[in-house]
Amino acid sequence: MPTKQIPDHRTRTAANRREKTRARLVQSAIPVFADKGVDASVIDDVIAAAGVSRGTFYNYFQSNRDLLVAVNRQLGDELILVVKETVADLADPAERVAAGIGLLIQVARDYPLLAAFVAKCGLDSAGPNSLVHQYLAEQIQEGMDQGRFLPGPLPIALDMLAGSTLCAVLRISQGGISDQHGPEVVTMILRGLGLNAQDAGRLAHKPLPHLDVQSACALMCSTSQA
Repeated sequence: MPTKQIPDHRTRTAANRREKTRARLVQSAIPVFADKGVDASVIDDVIAAAGVSRGTFYNYFQSNRDLLVAVNRQLGDELILVVKETVADLADPAERVAAGIGLLIQVARDYPLLAAFVAKCGLDSAGPNSLVHQYLAEQIQEGMDQGRFLPGPLPIALDMLAGSTLCAVLRISQGGISDQHGPEVVTMILRGLGLNAQDAGRLAHKPLPHLDVQSACALMCSTSQA
């Protein structure tokens, strides 16, 4: 019988150490970005807050933007987990999409710093490895399977939905939008997915469920709103 391979304990330990160091750098960067803004160069402050050397920092991130994208990804993933849990009891995938996108837009309006993060990172905010990308794909596919959405290539539908949401957040970060901006965006997204005007408008204008923003997202939101 072939000998069963035993994972190298030292390799696992080194990988865990690297993961913890990277997580510490990202966590340390959240309040620094919150205090100084997304346009600030924060590397020196993050190094000091995390208690690591400059060389260690550059083992994980090559630039200020790389760090910004990592922070944005963590905050976005945490927010998506909360949104997913909040709308999980809605049986209709179209209603879940409407409520989910509506909540994301509402959070961007309530917490300008989050909107600034997303606007600064652009398409990196919804890349293939992000939870927002995975979550929206699941909802669209279920809607197609149930006949709520028009059948078609999933990547194209996903690009339409994610792109519209990112553009909405970008407009929010620039200011001057109306209270109806979110419902109007959701209405057009649902129309694009195949719902008729009446059904799309009804779902888009339903009151949104309460969203409990928490963890690192709450930490950043409760700090500077610059």
